[in-house]
Amino acid sequence: MIDLHAHILPQLDDGAKTLDESIEMCRRSYQDGIRTMVATPHILEGIYPNRRSTILAKVQELNDAIEKFRVHSSEFGVKNFHASIHQPNDPMTTLPNDSIGAFRTPHSAMHINSELRTHHSELPLVILPGADVHFSSDMPQLCENGDIVTVNDKGQYLMVEFDFQGIPYHAEDVLFQLMTKGIIPIITHPERNFEIGQRPQRYGEMIRMGCLGQVTAMSLTGGFGSGVKRIAEKLLKNRLVHIIASDTHSITERPPILSLAVREAEKMVGREEAQKMVTEYPQAILEGKKPNVPQAIPI
Repeated sequence: MIDLHAHILPQLDDGAKTLDESIEMCRRSYQDGIRTMVATPHILEGIYPNRRSTILAKVQELNDAIEKFRVHSSEFGVKNFHASIHQPNDPMTTLPNDSIGAFRTPHSAMHINSELRTHHSELPLVILPGADVHFSSDMPQLCENGDIVTVNDKGQYLMVEFDFQGIPYHAEDVLFQLMTKGIIPIITHPERNFEIGQRPQRYGEMIRMGCLGQVTAMSLTGGFGSGVKRIAEKLLKNRLVHIIASDTHSITERPPILSLAVREAEKMVGREEAQKMVTEYPQAILEGKKPNVPQAIPI
């Protein structure tokens, strides 16, 4: 599987705090069947002023650590990187001491979508660059200047985050400007935006104009409450979201797990379509291609 949205780089935003935590998050995602993660630290001027050079350097650092600590090995590795983490009798639920018991994967979840986990089991975990860019009117110029990171640093897809309360009145104009420059916006976690929840039609028009949508895995599994879950299901049924991503921020509060959300999505759009949302569609995006997503249904 491919996780297109992960706050996994240490000390850049409200995600991973240390390199040890980043590696443990990587190990957990690998156990879940994820083989590619896009590191997407927030870019928000004045709060998270992350620049392209910083993000690229941190991605290289994390990839080097993954190789060093054997996250990609059949043993799920990292047994030497942090002595307090090693619990050889419970490899699927190993956690740092301060979080043991706060998050443990149910035994039944270990078997969910097993085909997503077992295929290419010896492939390494790869971290690619990206960013979760807070919406601003100067995004097109920042992209043109090379100041912010697009998905896989290819200059073709950009993760765009709106305020949780609403959407600026001129948002469509800015999104259109991006598209005229050959950059497709991927709107992150629309199900958690208050305005979209109340009036999804405007967001639907953004999708019809060519944007893509990414739903957070925990929204589908109820981790953000029943209200957000209902909105996520509605957007999914109407083909207004195309990517399932973890938007992970830690190993416990928002873990890097996709398989449980894929199972939930299967109930609404079928097994094949749900699995495409974590394989085929994000793979096309990473390659700079247009994913062959279903046509949106008016909402």
